Amino acid sequence: MKRKTFYKILAILITASLFFGACTKEKSNVRLTPKLSTTQVLNLKSDSATVVGYVVSEGIGFTEKGICYNTTAGPTIANFKVVYSGSSTTATFKVILASLKYATKYYARAYATTGTETIYGDEYTFTTLSVAPKITTTVISSITGTTATGGGNISDNGGETVTARGVCWSTVHNPTVADSKTSNDTGSGTYASNLTNLLGKTTYYVRAYATNKIGTAYGTEVSFMTLVAVPTLTTTAITNITAGGATSGGNVTIDGGADILERGVCWSTAAAPTIADHNSSNGTGKGVFTSTLVNLDVATLYHVRAYAKNSAGYGYGPEVTFMTFPNQIYALGDGTTAVWDNNNPVLIEQSSTPGIYIGNLTLTASKSLKFILTVGKWQPQWGQATGQPAGTLGVNLGSGNDPDAITTPAANGVYKVTVNLGTMTYKVESAYPSALYMIGDGVGDWDWTKTDLPMIPVNSHPNLFWKIVWMNSSGNFKFAPEKAWGNDFGKLQDEIASGNVADNTGMIYTKGGQNIPVTGTAGYYMVVVDLATNKISIANPKIYLMGNTIGSWDTANSAGLFTVDNTNGLVTVTKTLAADDLRMYVWHSWFTDWWQSEFIILDGKIAFRGTGGDQTRVGVTAGSHTVNLNFKLGVGAIQ
Repeated sequence: MKRKTFYKILAILITASLFFGACTKEKSNVRLTPKLSTTQVLNLKSDSATVVGYVVSEGIGFTEKGICYNTTAGPTIANFKVVYSGSSTTATFKVILASLKYATKYYARAYATTGTETIYGDEYTFTTLSVAPKITTTVISSITGTTATGGGNISDNGGETVTARGVCWSTVHNPTVADSKTSNDTGSGTYASNLTNLLGKTTYYVRAYATNKIGTAYGTEVSFMTLVAVPTLTTTAITNITAGGATSGGNVTIDGGADILERGVCWSTAAAPTIADHNSSNGTGKGVFTSTLVNLDVATLYHVRAYAKNSAGYGYGPEVTFMTFPNQIYALGDGTTAVWDNNNPVLIEQSSTPGIYIGNLTLTASKSLKFILTVGKWQPQWGQATGQPAGTLGVNLGSGNDPDAITTPAANGVYKVTVNLGTMTYKVESAYPSALYMIGDGVGDWDWTKTDLPMIPVNSHPNLFWKIVWMNSSGNFKFAPEKAWGNDFGKLQDEIASGNVADNTGMIYTKGGQNIPVTGTAGYYMVVVDLATNKISIANPKIYLMGNTIGSWDTANSAGLFTVDNTNGLVTVTKTLAADDLRMYVWHSWFTDWWQSEFIILDGKIAFRGTGGDQTRVGVTAGSHTVNLNFKLGVGAIQ
């Protein structure tokens, strides 16, 4: 049974072989003309490409096929070729062309060899990709503590224009253009580079670099060590300026690779001072130090530099300048009485604090104001710092640009001008407060919530305030521009008043910080404060009638004088009056015109003119009238 099966299978195989053999022989008798095609280029790179060939028809068959190529048209197998070594049963075949030159145009054709000839497919062209430049790094030379010379040589631009080149360096290996670098023009060839701002006694690693559109290439790394460099340091801004001294200093940030043997500041009236000029000595080592400049001349411009010394020599910080405080400065500008005449400026004296100058100036609204140091000279000159907030002082000490002008306030008047050369600021404010209050147990209480004693401003005299006030038999009092502590004032320490309350000017004190004692006798008193002269007067009250009711417009006419009745707390006058407006005023020798301290009785209350305009008129009929005034309660009556 097994033998029968074997013979059957063998018979089938023999029959199949005869059949297929007959078919093959029949096919070979109808062969087509051999033909190739070059179809495409794949995976194009700077040094290789994959070229695809296609067998359209193979005729009697090929003994070899592949791709031939050259940098000129019409490549043949006599040029460069790559033989296809893959499967021969497929029509498509691919070969990799290697070791190509970058950025080069190539011509490629598929080829196939029969027994008697070689046929070629269509020609196909492609250009290999460009590469980054080829560059070498120059050996470092001309080494100092902070500089050196390097460079590079671009021998090949990689097929693209070199757009940047130079050297890069770092204190660690393999520096890149992200580190310190130079920029040395463009193109191929040799170039030199200057390495700057190096640290002393430090090892650096350097590579030349070149950049084209493909990327950045680097040369071989070289290294070198700098020499010891002079120290690097900063100069501290000038502070604590006086007429003869100032404070500065420095900060030694880099020692240059050697110990700091000496440090300090040097100064001169000329630029770029050195240790050959005036100098201080402030220890050794790195870090911050403070220096005192002494024996300076008043109102003099100085140049200052910090210095530090090591084995390589002296290093200096940046130069700063300052001026010692003068004893006075001057104001001018079309907002002042001096206008722009620097031969006739307005004097502003230095206050008790060095560098701060305070003066009361009469200013014209919305005009210009500046300050100068010396009569007849435009520099040094101070004004508004250009581009800075109002109140910031700018200066031209003689070699720069003049500062902007300060714009005066929007209203004409007397203003307190403060110039601070220490903080380089200025302030223009009303010279006098708009209000003034009394406080103290001599006139009421020391508690602001329990005492309300506003003084009356004298019309047209912003420096003058007055008040008729009831003083107790004992106690003290002070003044303040607001109902609060902080800017309060009284008299000078331990000052004894000049004059007495019965005098025309009264008892006089000088403005200061100490409490003012009451007179010792309870009653009404006229208190006048002159902020222009810083004087305070305490006098017996003088109240007068004025005008047609008494037949006189003369100031301080005794015919209109009121009587002070301290027993009843009244100021009173009884007099036969003509029919007209009843006008009243208080008087002091510091006043200039009666109406500036005028008041009326309106609806039973005393109404003061103060800084206002003409008041509502209150008339009386002809005949005898008594006028009573109670300044403690602020009320009055006409009978």
